Amino acid sequence: MKKILFLLVLIANIAVAQTYNNYNFNTQYSDQLVNLMEYETGYLLTGYITDSARSVTPDFYGAPVLIKLSKSGNPIDTLITTTFGYTELAQTSVYRNGYFYIFGTTNPQNDSIQLVVTKYDTSFNFIEKKVHPQLEGFYYINLQKTNRETDSSMFFFGYYIEQTTYFAKSFIYNYNFITMEIDKFGYIPLDFLIYNLIVNDRKDKYILTGFDSPSFQTKILTYDSSFNLLSNDTLFISGTNATLQSIINLKKYRDSLYLCLGSGDIFYPINNPTHFINAMVLQTLDSNFQIQDFRFWYYDSLTYIDMSGENALIENTNSDFFIGSTVNQNLYFPSNGLLIVKIDSNLNTLWKKHLACTAATMRLMNMLPTDDGGVLILYTEQASLTGAQLQNSKLVKIGSNGEVTSIFEFTIPIPKITIELFPNPASTYIELKLKTQNQNIISLRIIDINGKEILQKQVNSPKTKLDISILSDGVYIMEGVTSKGNRISAKFVKE
Repeated sequence: MKKILFLLVLIANIAVAQTYNNYNFNTQYSDQLVNLMEYETGYLLTGYITDSARSVTPDFYGAPVLIKLSKSGNPIDTLITTTFGYTELAQTSVYRNGYFYIFGTTNPQNDSIQLVVTKYDTSFNFIEKKVHPQLEGFYYINLQKTNRETDSSMFFFGYYIEQTTYFAKSFIYNYNFITMEIDKFGYIPLDFLIYNLIVNDRKDKYILTGFDSPSFQTKILTYDSSFNLLSNDTLFISGTNATLQSIINLKKYRDSLYLCLGSGDIFYPINNPTHFINAMVLQTLDSNFQIQDFRFWYYDSLTYIDMSGENALIENTNSDFFIGSTVNQNLYFPSNGLLIVKIDSNLNTLWKKHLACTAATMRLMNMLPTDDGGVLILYTEQASLTGAQLQNSKLVKIGSNGEVTSIFEFTIPIPKITIELFPNPASTYIELKLKTQNQNIISLRIIDINGKEILQKQVNSPKTKLDISILSDGVYIMEGVTSKGNRISAKFVKE
């Protein structure tokens, strides 16, 4: 129970801002960036705003946030959508055939959590949105994508925690980008927190890593396409009887080998039971998940090493690898910064970099390799663990030789455009007002949930009123642009 609660706090501890400098994206909410993705001309940061700095309760509020950056790191556009009082979290993104697909979850009032996918073009114009009601229950949900993809589909996986019993229920599904439908969905029939999924080329075998809640062990499970359990292996640290702990990242390495990254206590020197360190552990496993080789890296003997849930082990374009972790003072207090290591294809260390924490806490969220042999690091900082101080996300670049440079050079921050839309629901009219000063609404359009434009209006005022009496009952999206080029978006219900 204690470890599950810690994992929930760990995963919920994520945030939104932009640079290596101290820049707070929004001071009224906890703004959280959780995903970093590259496309042809830039990067997309995906996240959400919430009404609490540290919250995994069923009734907290969240709304999606997208930030588009150039390849040089300059901000291009920001989209903050508005929900009406319920949770909608954008958790991961995919770029496919000129469109952004934003994958997340929504929790309507008095209803259970659902999968939601929203499609935008690269100018952040809304195209289509579909909600998939497969999930059951709600406490906290984790959602990630696999590396296994085709032109038309990709596998996703995640888990949720049942609110009263803390039972972990993991799931996988195959998403079709053409139809925006789920081709396959299924639950893993164990109390298991899935952290990684490898799908073989025939798509008839799934290799999972994760945490077995009843036994408090980290395991690799293999299932067939009907979710029949084929194998169940506990992950150990080479040279010891200790299991490999923390979130486990598994990656196909060579023909019959896997790279497996986790953390744990290493006896040092090896097999010396009188001295141990907590370290990042990278193992080479054969097709039967037996250890063939391993390496480890540590900061000092007084720390706890914690892996990121996504992209803690990534391959560079020249077959080098980056691995990363959070360095904690102890199990509950991530205050000692980040440890990033670059290795070659033979697992030899090229460099090791420690990013010191400049706040109360700091946690690795995501990594992405760059074309010049460097790596982008997305992480969070928080000034206090009390929740009174909200979190910031930061993005830095580490060069190919381990040098740290900021990819942002802000003179002014990206503004958060706050709008008021009322009444909501509405029957005959809606009023829209900018709460941000010194700019006007220039243009507006109303689109339905299928992306069809229903109404368009030129404004040039900080507020306006629209007649919606001709609209059919249902959910609509209001989109607009301000005189300073900021994009606004809000949902409303016509009844």
